Amino acid sequence: MGITKQGSRTRRLMLAGVLAAFGVAALAGSALAASLVKNGSFEKDTNGDGIPNGWTGGSLTPADKRVCNQSYAGACSFKMVGDGDYKYLYQEITISGLALDEFTLSARVKGKDLDIGTGLARVRMAIHNTSGGYTNYEFALSEGTSPWNLYQVVGSASGDYDSIFIYLELIADSGKVWFDKVKLVAVP
Repeated sequence: MGITKQGSRTRRLMLAGVLAAFGVAALAGSALAASLVKNGSFEKDTNGDGIPNGWTGGSLTPADKRVCNQSYAGACSFKMVGDGDYKYLYQEITISGLALDEFTLSARVKGKDLDIGTGLARVRMAIHNTSGGYTNYEFALSEGTSPWNLYQVVGSASGDYDSIFIYLELIADSGKVWFDKVKLVAVP
Protein backbone atom coordinates (compact mmCIF):
# COMPACT_ATOMS: atom_id res chain seq x y z
CA MET A 1 0.00 0.00 0.00
CA GLY A 2 1.30 3.41 -0.93
CA ILE A 3 0.78 6.76 0.76
CA THR A 4 -1.78 8.90 -1.02
CA LYS A 5 -1.06 12.47 -2.03
CA GLN A 6 -3.66 13.69 0.46
CA GLY A 7 -2.13 11.64 3.30
CA SER A 8 1.36 12.88 2.53
CA ARG A 9 0.18 16.51 2.43
CA THR A 10 -1.65 16.09 5.74
CA ARG A 11 1.47 14.67 7.40
CA ARG A 12 3.59 17.56 6.09
CA LEU A 13 1.09 20.10 7.41
CA MET A 14 0.97 18.36 10.78
CA LEU A 15 4.79 18.30 10.98
CA ALA A 16 4.95 21.99 10.03
CA GLY A 17 2.38 22.79 12.72
CA VAL A 18 4.31 20.86 15.37
CA LEU A 19 7.58 22.59 14.41
CA ALA A 20 5.88 26.01 14.48
CA ALA A 21 4.43 25.26 17.92
CA PHE A 22 7.88 24.31 19.24
CA GLY A 23 9.31 27.52 17.78
CA VAL A 24 6.64 29.67 19.43
CA ALA A 25 7.09 27.84 22.74
CA ALA A 26 10.85 28.36 22.59
CA LEU A 27 10.44 32.07 21.85
CA ALA A 28 7.87 32.47 24.60
CA GLY A 29 10.07 30.60 27.07
CA SER A 30 13.12 32.70 26.26
CA ALA A 31 11.09 35.93 26.45
CA LEU A 32 9.73 34.96 29.86
CA ALA A 33 13.13 33.96 31.17
CA ALA A 34 14.93 36.90 29.58
CA SER A 35 15.00 39.23 32.60
CA LEU A 36 16.13 38.05 36.00
CA VAL A 37 14.67 41.20 37.62
CA LYS A 38 11.19 40.73 39.05
CA ASN A 39 8.68 43.56 38.62
CA GLY A 40 11.25 45.62 36.68
CA SER A 41 8.50 47.89 35.32
CA PHE A 42 7.13 48.50 38.81
CA GLU A 43 3.60 47.51 37.86
CA LYS A 44 2.89 45.73 41.17
CA ASP A 45 2.65 47.24 44.65
CA THR A 46 0.26 44.90 46.44
CA ASN A 47 0.28 46.67 49.82
CA GLY A 48 0.15 50.20 48.34
CA ASP A 49 3.19 51.48 50.29
CA GLY A 50 4.84 53.01 47.21
CA ILE A 51 7.62 50.39 47.19
CA PRO A 52 7.09 47.98 44.29
CA ASN A 53 6.79 44.26 45.02
CA GLY A 54 10.17 42.52 45.04
CA TRP A 55 12.11 45.70 45.80
CA THR A 56 13.51 47.19 49.04
CA GLY A 57 14.09 50.87 49.67
CA GLY A 58 16.62 52.74 51.74
CA SER A 59 16.45 56.36 52.97
CA LEU A 60 13.42 57.01 50.76
CA THR A 61 11.02 59.86 51.55
CA PRO A 62 7.28 59.82 50.82
CA ALA A 63 8.09 61.60 47.52
CA ASP A 64 10.25 58.65 46.37
CA LYS A 65 7.75 56.04 45.23
CA ARG A 66 6.06 54.03 42.53
CA VAL A 67 4.00 56.35 40.34
CA CYS A 68 1.53 55.52 37.61
CA ASN A 69 1.40 58.89 35.81
CA GLN A 70 4.82 58.52 34.12
CA SER A 71 6.15 55.41 32.39
CA TYR A 72 8.09 54.19 29.41
CA ALA A 73 6.11 50.94 29.14
CA GLY A 74 3.09 49.75 31.05
CA ALA A 75 1.42 52.13 33.50
CA CYS A 76 4.02 52.72 36.24
CA SER A 77 7.61 53.66 37.01
CA PHE A 78 9.64 54.45 40.13
CA LYS A 79 10.32 58.14 40.91
CA MET A 80 13.08 59.56 43.10
CA VAL A 81 13.31 63.23 44.07
CA GLY A 82 16.66 64.91 44.67
CA ASP A 83 16.97 66.48 48.12
CA GLY A 84 20.71 66.13 48.81
CA ASP A 85 20.40 62.81 50.67
CA TYR A 86 21.50 59.36 49.50
CA LYS A 87 18.53 57.14 48.61
CA TYR A 88 18.23 53.83 46.87
CA LEU A 89 15.93 51.04 45.77
CA TYR A 90 17.35 47.56 45.35
CA GLN A 91 16.51 43.98 44.49
CA GLU A 92 18.50 40.89 45.40
CA ILE A 93 18.49 38.18 42.76
CA THR A 94 19.39 34.78 44.15
CA ILE A 95 21.38 33.16 41.38
CA SER A 96 24.69 31.34 41.41
CA GLY A 97 27.25 30.77 38.74
CA LEU A 98 30.86 30.76 37.71
CA ALA A 99 33.55 33.33 37.07
CA LEU A 100 33.25 35.08 33.70
CA ASP A 101 29.46 34.62 33.44
CA GLU A 102 28.22 37.76 31.67
CA PHE A 103 25.11 39.86 32.23
CA THR A 104 23.53 42.87 30.57
CA LEU A 105 21.84 45.38 32.88
CA SER A 106 19.52 47.90 31.22
CA ALA A 107 16.90 50.44 32.23
CA ARG A 108 14.83 53.23 30.76
CA VAL A 109 15.34 56.50 32.65
CA LYS A 110 13.82 59.97 32.40
CA GLY A 111 14.92 63.11 34.25
CA LYS A 112 13.46 66.53 35.04
CA ASP A 113 15.70 69.39 36.19
CA LEU A 114 18.09 66.85 37.73
CA ASP A 115 21.01 68.60 39.48
CA ILE A 116 23.46 65.95 40.64
CA GLY A 117 26.17 68.38 41.80
CA THR A 118 28.84 66.30 43.55
CA GLY A 119 26.41 63.40 44.05
CA LEU A 120 25.39 60.58 41.79
CA ALA A 121 22.49 59.18 39.82
CA ARG A 122 23.03 55.65 38.63
CA VAL A 123 21.84 52.10 38.13
CA ARG A 124 24.27 49.48 39.41
CA MET A 125 24.65 45.71 39.51
CA ALA A 126 26.73 44.22 42.29
CA ILE A 127 27.69 40.59 41.73
CA HIS A 128 28.38 38.96 45.11
CA ASN A 129 31.45 36.72 44.94
CA THR A 130 31.33 33.52 47.00
CA SER A 131 34.87 34.30 48.20
CA GLY A 132 33.68 37.67 49.49
CA GLY A 133 33.30 41.12 48.02
CA TYR A 134 31.42 42.40 45.00
CA THR A 135 32.09 43.05 41.34
CA ASN A 136 30.26 46.26 40.40
CA TYR A 137 29.07 47.59 37.05
CA GLU A 138 27.03 50.74 36.63
CA PHE A 139 25.82 53.44 34.32
CA ALA A 140 25.52 57.08 35.33
CA LEU A 141 22.43 59.09 34.46
CA SER A 142 22.39 62.46 32.72
CA GLU A 143 21.80 65.73 34.52
CA GLY A 144 19.11 68.16 33.44
CA THR A 145 15.88 67.29 31.69
CA SER A 146 15.78 64.31 29.37
CA PRO A 147 13.17 62.09 27.75
CA TRP A 148 13.10 58.34 28.35
CA ASN A 149 16.54 57.03 27.39
CA LEU A 150 17.89 53.49 27.31
CA TYR A 151 20.98 52.94 29.45
CA GLN A 152 22.86 49.65 29.64
CA VAL A 153 26.07 48.04 30.77
CA VAL A 154 27.56 44.57 30.27
CA GLY A 155 29.57 43.01 33.08
CA SER A 156 31.05 39.67 34.02
CA ALA A 157 31.56 37.91 37.33
CA SER A 158 35.15 38.13 38.54
CA GLY A 159 34.72 34.89 40.50
CA ASP A 160 32.09 32.31 41.37
CA TYR A 161 29.01 34.10 42.71
CA ASP A 162 25.84 33.42 44.69
CA SER A 163 23.67 36.51 44.13
CA ILE A 164 23.35 39.74 42.18
CA PHE A 165 22.01 43.00 43.59
CA ILE A 166 20.42 45.67 41.38
CA TYR A 167 20.49 49.22 42.79
CA LEU A 168 18.76 52.41 41.66
CA GLU A 169 20.68 55.18 43.46
CA LEU A 170 20.38 58.94 43.76
CA ILE A 171 22.23 61.72 45.56
CA ALA A 172 21.05 64.89 43.83
CA ASP A 173 20.62 68.46 45.02
CA SER A 174 17.28 68.77 43.21
CA GLY A 175 15.17 67.45 40.38
CA LYS A 176 13.43 64.17 39.68
CA VAL A 177 14.31 60.90 38.00
CA TRP A 178 12.02 58.07 36.87
CA PHE A 179 13.15 54.46 36.33
CA ASP A 180 11.33 51.87 34.21
CA LYS A 181 11.94 48.55 32.44
CA VAL A 182 14.89 47.51 34.60
CA LYS A 183 16.27 44.27 33.17
CA LEU A 184 19.11 41.89 33.92
CA VAL A 185 19.78 39.32 31.22
CA ALA A 186 22.36 36.55 31.18
CA VAL A 187 24.54 36.76 28.05
CA PRO A 188 24.52 33.36 26.32
